[in-house]
Amino acid sequence: MSASRDAKIYGLHACMALARRRPDAVQRAFFHRDVAKRFGELTSALARRRRPYRVVDDEELARVAGSRHHEGVCLVADPLEPPSLDELLASLPTVARLVFLDGVHNPHNVGVILRTAAHFGAAAVLAWEEDVPTPAGATARVAEGAAEHVPLVRLQDPRAALERLGDEGFGRVATVVRGGGSLFDAPLPARVLFLLGAERDGLSEPARELADAALTIPGTGLVESLNVATACAALLSEHARQHRP
Repeated sequence: MSASRDAKIYGLHACMALARRRPDAVQRAFFHRDVAKRFGELTSALARRRRPYRVVDDEELARVAGSRHHEGVCLVADPLEPPSLDELLASLPTVARLVFLDGVHNPHNVGVILRTAAHFGAAAVLAWEEDVPTPAGATARVAEGAAEHVPLVRLQDPRAALERLGDEGFGRVATVVRGGGSLFDAPLPARVLFLLGAERDGLSEPARELADAALTIPGTGLVESLNVATACAALLSEHARQHRP
């Protein structure tokens, strides 16, 4: 695999998850001395595969990772290969939660959404491939290892994908600031796709047109709306409550 496709994963929990699940994907590793001992199995595996690893100071780690929020480790690895939509659908049970992100560009928000999706058992997060950051760098760090468990499926044709999911029995639920039914009063379908837009602009018109229902998360009204990642947590939590395993 060419170096240009390598993904830089930094952050302690993100790197620990990668080391556990895909140790053979790691091509190079950089550690601060304070955390190197926590990656003993990985360094042994790297040595067996004749892949380089180094103990470096904080400044070099920041340079390699491209961030000062590296938490003492940066792994250079083969990128995650998410499933195709066909592969994803073939793997889903009768009760399934999916999230579609529409115009959510911030890697920190995407990272929190991946972490939330992992916590509540969502099968995947979907987005237009040109509209969402890769599950590496800051996204992976904020996801705290969730990027290794919940695929970020980057779609070439989001409209066709949303139509396909509707045909496969997924209820497509849009979230709106006002004017929708109450999330806490609505019976959610066993198979659900939550459509989430960016905070400033909300869902795009094409995404709203494909929604089967529009729901509002009730609150005090003291603030205009919730952060997109917080809204995602409320939605997935309610679906998990209604459809307990």
